[in-house]
Amino acid sequence: MLILNKMGKYLLFFVLLFSSLHIYSQCYQGYVVDEETNACLPFATVFVSQDCRTVTNAYGAFTLDTNLKGVAKISYVGYHELIIPLSRLNGIIKMKPYVVKLHEVTAYPIDVIIKRAMDQLLLEAKSYKNKESDFIYRQVTLNDRTCNEYIETFFNAKSEISLRKLSLITGRYATLKTGKDSDFSYCTNFFSLVQLGLFARKITKNMPIPFLTREYKKYYNIDYTILSGVNSNIYVITFKAKRNVKNVIIEGKLFIDGLDYRILKYEGQLRNSTLSYGKRKIPLTLSINTVYTNRRGFTEIESEELNGNYRHLGKDIMIQALIYNVGEKKIKHKKRIKYNYNLKEIISSMNYDSNFWRQHNEVRKTPLEKKVLELFESKNVFTNMR
Repeated sequence: MLILNKMGKYLLFFVLLFSSLHIYSQCYQGYVVDEETNACLPFATVFVSQDCRTVTNAYGAFTLDTNLKGVAKISYVGYHELIIPLSRLNGIIKMKPYVVKLHEVTAYPIDVIIKRAMDQLLLEAKSYKNKESDFIYRQVTLNDRTCNEYIETFFNAKSEISLRKLSLITGRYATLKTGKDSDFSYCTNFFSLVQLGLFARKITKNMPIPFLTREYKKYYNIDYTILSGVNSNIYVITFKAKRNVKNVIIEGKLFIDGLDYRILKYEGQLRNSTLSYGKRKIPLTLSINTVYTNRRGFTEIESEELNGNYRHLGKDIMIQALIYNVGEKKIKHKKRIKYNYNLKEIISSMNYDSNFWRQHNEVRKTPLEKKVLELFESKNVFTNMR
């Protein structure tokens, strides 16, 4: 009987050991680059399952924790998709780019391609306008190359085509005083820019003119090229604002799938844009890089990068922000935020939960973000204002 008890203990030990090995989460870290130039590919998608995915950061780096086995899909607009074993996720991952072709090879005029893309978006807007997703927003502010502000939030939004009806789930921020301009709220001015769209049925007075509107020829000069892959093409349409346009306008490149005319990505910048500071208008340079996904059967934002810079009180201010779609997490305690709300004031009315932030790291931080976060945490400045 004594021998059986000992054997039972050993068996229990090995059962627990192998069970712990089974649930052990392995951390994969890698870099996604162009196989020809070795240039990093920011915001490439690394997908294992719906609940296990991420995107690379601005330097092409990613971190993924999972106890799953099998393969990962690496995708980046304009590159051939990679399917590799999870064991190969560590290290440098090289992707092969599509071939650039002359636009004479297309069977359709560019106006037809744009119309089909707009028709596709209109159909999706009608069917999926109430679809929601949760997003992480992370922003770093540099004041004359010195970081003085960091902000992270989780918010819920209507995610089809562009972000709408934002609701704040939770957030944190920290600001280091840098002088007489310390009361100027960079957070307030930039979180609302995630709601910039590329499609509108009509132009409204206070909205930047987007690429896709019924009167796009009135505002833009258009050209295009084609990226050719093994099984499909991608139309890359360049929208250049006309000289006589004085409104705030988005210009840049739009990537459209050659098979079903889905929007895949746009890279652009604002022209004629300013920030309001009291009665003053401060010229703003802002670039936007948005990647879309069709994972749930409709076009929605997967990730978005914002980079802004301007001069304020004699200093160069730079904003770096990331938005990433973390899926339908169903996190409660949401607070609706309007376009012109002061984000700092709303966050300050919430309780700060440090455990929440330790458990959520969906996108690998850049070296700057990591350094800043460590600095602010060491100073214990992630507190509310009350």
